[in-house]
Amino acid sequence: MAASCDLNVAKRNLSDALGDSMKIYLGNLKAWFKQKMTKEEFDLESRRLLKEEFAHLHNDFLLAIFTKCGSLSSSMAPKDITNSPQYLSAGKCPKRKDLKSRRKEPSSRSSFPQRFAPVNPLLYAPPALTRDEETSLGFCSRELTLPDASLIHGRMFVNAWESELEGVTDDSVKMVMLAVEHHLKNILTVVLSRRNAYKLREGRFKFGMGGEVSNPYLRQSALTDDTSTQSEATSITTSGYHIPTIRPSTDLGEASAAKQISLAVDMPRTRGPVTLFDLLEALQLHKDSIPSHTVYATNIERIIHKLWHPSKEELEQDLIHQQEMMYKQQNNSLHHHLPIRL
Repeated sequence: MAASCDLNVAKRNLSDALGDSMKIYLGNLKAWFKQKMTKEEFDLESRRLLKEEFAHLHNDFLLAIFTKCGSLSSSMAPKDITNSPQYLSAGKCPKRKDLKSRRKEPSSRSSFPQRFAPVNPLLYAPPALTRDEETSLGFCSRELTLPDASLIHGRMFVNAWESELEGVTDDSVKMVMLAVEHHLKNILTVVLSRRNAYKLREGRFKFGMGGEVSNPYLRQSALTDDTSTQSEATSITTSGYHIPTIRPSTDLGEASAAKQISLAVDMPRTRGPVTLFDLLEALQLHKDSIPSHTVYATNIERIIHKLWHPSKEELEQDLIHQQEMMYKQQNNSLHHHLPIRL
């Protein structure tokens, strides 16, 4: 029986077959997405909930989810702009005369048997993978990457079905992806601002992170005027009119930067990597960085649970050990390839 590519149809068929057990099935699906159970365990639990004649609906439903999520991720990929109207209107396309000159006139002697070339269809068939060759399911926590569109789409489908919603639109997936990036940017800003000096623009926007810290005990530090911390779109003339503010020149900017460096405090140039101690301290001081109390408490528990990690010295020793082992392997391979003289 062919699998249905329509996600709503596949979900409706599976819901009719499961009945009241649909909530248990969605809970198992969410547990599989959260790495609380493996794919084999999820399939086993699904087979227990379904009768034998309805077991194929489980595969149809998963196939429809993967097809829907994969179509969204492929649609968000960068497209070729050479065929776009903007590209053609910009005068970057070849001229019509060149196209006519490149065209070859069809030969009157050509026939179908001459143009037909037999091809083995097995060359274009997808390779059959055995059980051992199948790749394992990738997770963001293992690959240390941000979730892509297909992963967020699948998670949002489960949450929508639990809330008795029909589906998820593509625009909502893009909005959640932007929200994840913005939320991660805020957390990184909080952590890095605890370790480095920074400037404030308009009294709220942090920038210039990692810059020089002025010495407050010097007289010139209080007299220094940094124009980069304030933005004035217009200025008022003597006659009372608003005119655009002229930006300072490059020479003035370089002179101001040199003056700030000369008044700065000597700070260590090299710092260790960001650790979980820094993250824990930043989140405890800035609790508003994670507005949800449930998410905040869960992540604080995870940080405390994984608080130990190798230090910078231990990582350097591991790198030295790996280099020594690599040199030994190269020397052994070179020794085996040397000719034996009798």
